[in-house]
Amino acid sequence: MNYNWKKLSKIELEKNYNPRESVANFSTYIEEYKNIGKKSREELPCILEVSYGHSPLQKVDIFGKKNLKKANVHIFIHGGYWRALDKSDHSQLAKPFVKEGILYFSVNHDLCPNVSLSKIVQQITNSIIWIYNNCKKYGGNPDKISISGHSAGAHLCAMMLSIDWSKFNVPTKIIKGVVLISGIYEPEIVLNLSVNEEIKLSKQEALRNTPTHPINNIQNILICVGGEEPKGWIEQTKLYAKKIVNKGNNLDFSILEKENHFSLMISFSNSNNTYVKKIIHMAKNI
Repeated sequence: MNYNWKKLSKIELEKNYNPRESVANFSTYIEEYKNIGKKSREELPCILEVSYGHSPLQKVDIFGKKNLKKANVHIFIHGGYWRALDKSDHSQLAKPFVKEGILYFSVNHDLCPNVSLSKIVQQITNSIIWIYNNCKKYGGNPDKISISGHSAGAHLCAMMLSIDWSKFNVPTKIIKGVVLISGIYEPEIVLNLSVNEEIKLSKQEALRNTPTHPINNIQNILICVGGEEPKGWIEQTKLYAKKIVNKGNNLDFSILEKENHFSLMISFSNSNNTYVKKIIHMAKNI
């Protein structure tokens, strides 16, 4: 297969870069992890719908054991190609972190096409600053923050790595660790997909929001992608990983066998999952 996506046919592009086209029963997975998420909110200690900004969707859900003190902090950003899904659909991912005494924030943001991708990046930036400034109230340690994201959320995490945080009166190395789960790292591809009828992404916005590389050396970067993802999706993950390594960052790259784009959001709710254990180890030791 030719991994130059610009030379692929429309059918090949959809197959390789539109996850809902690559997993025939994707809706079954989404329904399952939404149900697990609902159950998790009922079972886990949590504070829901805390505002970090002015719009209705600029809110976080906070999960953590009571009476935490200086707990490590983990922030998760959901996927949905910037135009769908919600933090509440992913509450199940908090379970392994809560179990290990980590304070967990699940972040929402406004969605395309109501706002631009640049606006979403700005909102995620603001959410991290808000969490840094407020996590102590919930028992968190602002000097021990790691982040993760899935799909479009992984793209947003990658964008956070190329931000000059000193401009915002917070530490330059505010992020101590990052987990990028089955991300999209070349937004320009989206211009050629049917899903862009919903996203309304322009070429200018796509290029402006293409992750480059971490401007600050980060010692803890985990990147993974499902082994059952399309070859093109896996390849663009590899290409972004190579970009990070070439800038001298430490990187742990994994292809997770027998996982597709959507099954990961079920598997990662299990504390006994091998890769989840790796994520928790990183989040506890930053």
